[in-house]
Amino acid sequence: MGLNTVTQTVLVTTLVTVVTVFGTFLYKKWKKVKIPSNWEHVGHVKKLHLYPLKSGHRIELERAEVTEVGLRQTKDDDKVFQLRDRGLVVYGAKDNEFRTARTYPKMVFIDVSVHDENHLAIDAPTMRTLYVKIPNKSENEIANVKCWKDEKIQGIDCGDEAASWFSRYIIERESGLRLAYNDVSQRRDITKTHQKILNYYKNLGNDSTGLFSDLSSVSLINQLSVNDLNKRIGNSAVTVENFRHNIIVDGPDLEPYDEDNWDWIKVGDNVILRNVKDCTRCIFTTINPENGVRHPEREPLRTLETYRKHSGPENSPRLGANLDVRRTGFIKVGDPVYVAKKESST
Repeated sequence: MGLNTVTQTVLVTTLVTVVTVFGTFLYKKWKKVKIPSNWEHVGHVKKLHLYPLKSGHRIELERAEVTEVGLRQTKDDDKVFQLRDRGLVVYGAKDNEFRTARTYPKMVFIDVSVHDENHLAIDAPTMRTLYVKIPNKSENEIANVKCWKDEKIQGIDCGDEAASWFSRYIIERESGLRLAYNDVSQRRDITKTHQKILNYYKNLGNDSTGLFSDLSSVSLINQLSVNDLNKRIGNSAVTVENFRHNIIVDGPDLEPYDEDNWDWIKVGDNVILRNVKDCTRCIFTTINPENGVRHPEREPLRTLETYRKHSGPENSPRLGANLDVRRTGFIKVGDPVYVAKKESST
């Protein structure tokens, strides 16, 4: 006698679950055992940047902890609370959609620091300092913020006082914007909203994601690549800060755009990263990070479009690399940077 519809459905569901769990196990096992053992020195860490607020001002670090979801301040910097990279985001009160300096360039002036073990201090030109109590899910509303490609990322709303402060500074109104904080309690699922990108970049996955970063948890750029770009533009004041990366690499043996071909990267003694996606560039790069003024001729984006156009699904020029954290640890300015030696074919 054949199986009825309900029984068939249960069996199929069970089989799918088993395959998914087993596939996840194999993926994690593969991810763990495939780390290379032979490394080649290519340069050193020139700068470390952390951006507590998405689109906000950077913090320049001498030392950082590299976690699975991105850079974090070390306890040497602040013993009561450690800021994480892109752990805060501004979003619309009505549409829950994230807001960035692509539309509101003045956001690049917003500074975030730790006030005490329970509060952040937020500053911006002409504004009084805002003290925000670090929110938690038991006391604050959950905010599902709509980010890049309409991906919804769970955050915790930071309250009405913060909402009023950000609204007055960014859009010069009493309301309209709110602030959300990511408490790292839930990893992102990018399979529904970023499938075309996942199909193109085979090493990119949910485990690659940061907090409110566009996709990956860590980003890197080669100083020589920016130097070459400036030569092509001519009389350009574009800096690595225009591109808002976490790790800036320099060294006498580097060539421009070497980072395109780096697969596995080791920083210092322990931290291991993998290049999972090209860093495609947008209009944000045309905003001067020091004065908030957009370049009148769309530089450096215009020049990048002439020789760095990407053939992937995003149809944008590329510069820099998006990285997945494969081994956590601590890094500092001056640390050696290595790439995996390519195995010779025999």
